[in-house]
Amino acid sequence: MGEKHDCYEILLNYNCNARCSFCSQGSFDKSANAKFPDVAKEIYLGKKKGYARLGLSGGEPLLRKDLCKIISVGRAVGFRFIRLQTNGILLADKGLCRALAASGLTFCKFTFASHKAAVHDALIGRPGAWRRAMAGLAQLRELKIGLGVNILLNRRNYRSLERTVRFFLDQGVSNFVVIFPLYEGNMRENAADIGVKLGQASPFILKTLRMMQKAGLPQEMKILNVPPCFLKGHERQAMDLYRFNTVVTEPSGRKWNLDDETHGNRVHGPPCRACALGSRCQGPDANYVSIWGWSGFRPVRRTKSKPDRDARTAPIGYLTDNEKCLMEILRQASNIPTQTVLERAKAIPFCQDCKDGNAVLNAAQRLTTAGWVEKRFSRGKFYWSLTTKHGSAPSHL
Repeated sequence: MGEKHDCYEILLNYNCNARCSFCSQGSFDKSANAKFPDVAKEIYLGKKKGYARLGLSGGEPLLRKDLCKIISVGRAVGFRFIRLQTNGILLADKGLCRALAASGLTFCKFTFASHKAAVHDALIGRPGAWRRAMAGLAQLRELKIGLGVNILLNRRNYRSLERTVRFFLDQGVSNFVVIFPLYEGNMRENAADIGVKLGQASPFILKTLRMMQKAGLPQEMKILNVPPCFLKGHERQAMDLYRFNTVVTEPSGRKWNLDDETHGNRVHGPPCRACALGSRCQGPDANYVSIWGWSGFRPVRRTKSKPDRDARTAPIGYLTDNEKCLMEILRQASNIPTQTVLERAKAIPFCQDCKDGNAVLNAAQRLTTAGWVEKRFSRGKFYWSLTTKHGSAPSHL
């Protein structure tokens, strides 16, 4: 989130094959679909303007018959990171997964409401949705596509957040965004049934953040739409404190800056006046306040976040995408220099963000400490190999 130009997000359509009770897009025109020539033009424009990442979402973008063609255009113009946001229902089709990977997809972000099929399917509104999406997740993992999970918090799943995250960690996912819903569309209509107060959800969010910290993955979880005053000790993981640096293009062609749009419906109230974060925090969603009021909000007297525990020294239980990429490369070759690692990483979708040797050094540090990777320095170069101990790593690594 620190680059001047980060993500160019294209909403391909608004129609969807799910009926999520927590969806905030309920008022959009479901018949709106961007035409392929317009999408291709936007992809070229995004690359020309210097955006580093291409995002494709909806609605449900997998309903587009030309999705692989769209991804191929993104790859052809030079995007090395292409992310798909999906409910994953259609990814039960192995042929579709292979086609997406062959087209150049590098990262897939799933929306999961729970680690339990019954809870997920009830919230998604489609029987069998969890089973089909899980099949797709497993297939994309086998194809070395980077994986992430969005978790929309509500009354039916917030208490089991830690268990849900642990479940997906065991499925090979290490990237998470926990999202407190915006009270718009279906979510506003269903507020009485599935709504939850920030103060109720906060202890379970904090418990999950502490678990991620102990796992050595503190930076692999971000929290969206939760003011930092509900993240005591972990304020820096509130996504709302940072700029997204993302431009979004709708099917109609309208463009907007995600930072402006996200902050447009935020409000400050009496508890915010004495907050040390001042203008950095935009406050909660106005619709949330209209339903739940200001109960539980407390001004942050000073930023209590301490530097995150050094993930390189934490016990290994799970790997980041960069670490997975290095392990995959070293399974194929031994005693190779950093430059060779960088060259081989270009062919593996796991991370796609290696720009220099520092990425390799950072990824290798914990693996070396754990005894799974060994390094050798000779004539000004580091050489890397797997050790015999790496065979004891859990299967999801």
